Amino acid sequence: MSTVPEPVQRFIAANIDSAEQLEVLLLLHRHADRGWRAHDVSREIFTVPAAATLRLESLVELGFLRSDGAADPEYRYRPHSQEQGTGMQALADAYRANRVGVLNLVFRRPPDPVRSFSDAFRIR
Repeated sequence: MSTVPEPVQRFIAANIDSAEQLEVLLLLHRHADRGWRAHDVSREIFTVPAAATLRLESLVELGFLRSDGAADPEYRYRPHSQEQGTGMQALADAYRANRVGVLNLVFRRPPDPVRSFSDAFRIR
């Protein structure tokens, strides 16, 4: 089994906080040519639409996705920077080569206490 490259490890540490978020990002990256609504994403990754919406919105905040801002928004993979795009491609390649290794890194990542605390008070 190959190890996950150091740049991908850093990318995960900086950007990915759950396996579900990873799956959402990989899905939209893989299908960058189309828009996705939360209910479509939820069917693809086997989650509920509310969870998909939270993940999609977090990825918008991180600059990986763009939303059209509609009442039922459509999301597209549009990284804010070339660095994000390059990091995401490296992550997608590493995931294809060593899915277990990438997932282990995500599961071993400690939760962000600030994000967890602020999420507890988020109005939904």
